[in-house]
Amino acid sequence: MTTARRLTDQLVPLLMALGGLTVARIAVQAAAANGSSLLWQAGTGLVTYTITVALLGRIGREDPLDTVTAATRALALVIQLAVTGALHLLCTTVQLLALLGGGVAALTAPATT
Repeated sequence: MTTARRLTDQLVPLLMALGGLTVARIAVQAAAANGSSLLWQAGTGLVTYTITVALLGRIGREDPLDTVTAATRALALVIQLAVTGALHLLCTTVQLLALLGGGVAALTAPATT
């Protein structure tokens, strides 16, 4: 499989997921404006996301269930990469602060004989 094909296999479902999230956000805002409960808002968002991604897949002549699965998987991968990157950055920051704190403590410690 070529690199361009792999990129397309990941990018197209991600774009479909982003389109579904955009439409779902609009639907949730409309439900919130009408005074719906939080449970109804979440349900409206979930159903709207699923239907939008399935319709986008149907337009592309793909199986709607496979499209929703691939789009959700691509979105989960992006979220996982973002969380992993944030945790790595946090760990690096803590290690740097510990290194700097240990160096400062060694310099300011009273001399013992």
